[in-house]
Amino acid sequence: MSNWSVYSPVGVATTLSGSFAEMRRNHFHGGLDFRTDGQENKPIYAIDDGFVSYISISRTGYGKVAFITHPNGYTSVYAHLNGFVPKLDSIIKSKQYSEKKFEIELSLDSSKFQVKKGEQFAISGNTGASGGPHLHFEIRKTDGYILENPLELNKDFQFSDSRNPRIMGIKLYAMKNGHINDKEEKKCRVIVTKDRTRKVQTGGPIYVWGEVGLSVKANDYMDGTSFVYSPRILKAYVDNQLISDICIDNIKYADTRALNSFIDYKQWANTGEFFMKSFKDKNSPLHNLYNPEFKGTYTFNEERDYTIRYEVIDDFGNTDEISFVVTGKKSTLAQQCSVEESQLIKCGEGVFFDKGTFGMHFPPNALYTDVEHKFRCDSSLRFCSPIYSIGDAQTPLHTMSDVSIKIEHDTLPDPDKYYITKVNENNLPTYAVGGKYINGVMVGKTNTFGRFAVAVDKTPPSIAPVHTNKLRNIPYIRLKIYDGQSGIDSYDAYIDGKWVLFEYDAKSRNLTYWIDNREIEQNKTHLFELIVKDRCGNVAKFTKNIYY
Repeated sequence: MSNWSVYSPVGVATTLSGSFAEMRRNHFHGGLDFRTDGQENKPIYAIDDGFVSYISISRTGYGKVAFITHPNGYTSVYAHLNGFVPKLDSIIKSKQYSEKKFEIELSLDSSKFQVKKGEQFAISGNTGASGGPHLHFEIRKTDGYILENPLELNKDFQFSDSRNPRIMGIKLYAMKNGHINDKEEKKCRVIVTKDRTRKVQTGGPIYVWGEVGLSVKANDYMDGTSFVYSPRILKAYVDNQLISDICIDNIKYADTRALNSFIDYKQWANTGEFFMKSFKDKNSPLHNLYNPEFKGTYTFNEERDYTIRYEVIDDFGNTDEISFVVTGKKSTLAQQCSVEESQLIKCGEGVFFDKGTFGMHFPPNALYTDVEHKFRCDSSLRFCSPIYSIGDAQTPLHTMSDVSIKIEHDTLPDPDKYYITKVNENNLPTYAVGGKYINGVMVGKTNTFGRFAVAVDKTPPSIAPVHTNKLRNIPYIRLKIYDGQSGIDSYDAYIDGKWVLFEYDAKSRNLTYWIDNREIEQNKTHLFELIVKDRCGNVAKFTKNIYY
């Protein structure tokens, strides 16, 4: 890919707000975030000749996103867009109006919308799960959708960086039969001393014995900006022997969530810190990150000092390294007790965990390691079932798993009003898992462990007008819609009985219609109707006479 000559998708950009494979909540960042000076509606250009092969419009995720397939076997991806040039926009809106839906997926063949290198086809925005105006840009192999590092094209993007990454902390883990100061793990910070040197603060001697694993917390930086990124290349040594060699690259799009197996997930859940493990979980799909020559752990079996060294490298070759000493010392602690097989949910195989009134099906790739089921059932007067706890919220799942709960008092005349909800430690519902009613049992899907129960939603969504007057001066209609129980399922808006396209932004809960003079006659009063339905079938309606 480095021999590929491309055009920058935003024209000129000097810094990035996000780097490739950067660690984000529950996923590796799949591309580069090009800054757009804090503004929306900037021109977005095709990086090379090709054709628009796929469009997705969503209230969350990538928001409005376009894929351009190129003849060299790569596809470029442009996300969080505000819109498209008129010809492409008309193709998209035709699909939306034919389906009467804002959220659509549209596949196009090579004859529908071809682009030339450097041709504008869209405008930048802040749609979907975006924290501010920018362009999210990816390069994927067309066959298999493997995410490549777009900075391999930096000869054309021309970003510069002379700042070194920085190691911020190191953790040690006692693996099977291993010990660290007779404990399971040890966390160390990297500090700056009075003479401005950096060292690992260990809080006293570290005694190790048996098999030990390592992880590192490190940040990367870039010239001209205060944004913080993640280095992609990590090397760990014991007495100058390389024990782990990791390069985060060529990730399958479907495996970006496997970040949760790469980091110390429990540490992240507790403190928000990303410690990158040098060893691989048993059922992690991230095989290509790890050099197969190295296991990523080390067995300390001599009573002497050992030097541990970490090195991190960024995309521009800038490096940081730090070392510290641990001491091999036989442990007098009894061998770590293993959990009984009956208490485990095994990874790498399909498992149906069945407790009669509660069940959960784990596909073979759902778990990264074997985990304790930690099942518990607590009675509850708030819900239509007991509260069922399974696993640990600090243990990640890679894929969706089916969850089924028997309704304890199935008395509702309309079973569509039932739904499965996650429950917090205060026994309050947090967010809906959804579900379908089947013969007194609710069946839904979840990608987290936790506490679950069956709840009832008889409350319609809320609708609040934001801008429905003076439309001649400010030509759009905007309302807020919200449902705090089962969640918004669908909405339909009509003007004088004709369906019109409202765009929904889940971040702000805004529902907006940009008035089209071809759809609404001017200098006239019109009947506006909005119908919003939640996932339990409750309906809210808003009606108003508007003048335009």
